[in-house]
Amino acid sequence: MAMMQKMMGQKGEGAEGGDNPMQQMRGMHGMCTEMLDTMHRTTSLAVYAQPELHQLFEEWLAAREGDVLKLIEEHGSLDPEALAAALVLSPTSVTTLLAHLQNQGKIRLRAEAVEKS
Repeated sequence: MAMMQKMMGQKGEGAEGGDNPMQQMRGMHGMCTEMLDTMHRTTSLAVYAQPELHQLFEEWLAAREGDVLKLIEEHGSLDPEALAAALVLSPTSVTTLLAHLQNQGKIRLRAEAVEKS
């Protein structure tokens, strides 16, 4: 909850560098890293409550990460929506997998501006 309040506060204030897009992106990267760290800690704590489920989740995660890497190797650069369609996962889940793979040093993510409609 505190992380969400922090994100909302920064969005409203224009923190992390004002109007400089590069500094804003660095701020967002930091928040994403913080969210992934929190998810990792939560998953690590869950092992004490349900060891069997934790093991199954870790196996599922490793399999999905392998699927993502295979698709990237076969097709080159793909966006989260294309990966989500191929893996039958939500784009949000794929984005989380991509961030996890990047943090492990297995892939490199790129950002590009989206055209305004």
